[in-house]
Amino acid sequence: MQALNTYLAVANVHASIEFLEKAFGFSRGVVLSDADGKARYAEMRHGSSVVMLIRKGDVTAATSGASALYTYVEDVDRALARARDAGAGVDPAEDKPWGDRAGTVTDPDGYRWVLATFKKLAPFS
Repeated sequence: MQALNTYLAVANVHASIEFLEKAFGFSRGVVLSDADGKARYAEMRHGSSVVMLIRKGDVTAATSGASALYTYVEDVDRALARARDAGAGVDPAEDKPWGDRAGTVTDPDGYRWVLATFKKLAPFS
């Protein structure tokens, strides 16, 4: 599990998968689809790097459908408190259905960081 992952919110996950494969040589990791078969989430890999694709506005995604940096930390609650003390906007941590405990930080420049602590493997639906 990488400490820092990029979440890109895209209009069409399938089209973005194909672009990253053709343009930059990424390969597909996990790809999850809706009941109608449309891709809603994908992990794209290039060497040891991972870019996660989600649909813009998908409120079920870890970043609520917005681009963000997804960062694994040892203790998410402590990391969120440190970010709050440093002046960041912080949304409290919650246990997520995919197995992470995660909360969101908005830094002084407006970038969103999802801080997460891995708790358990869980199927993502």
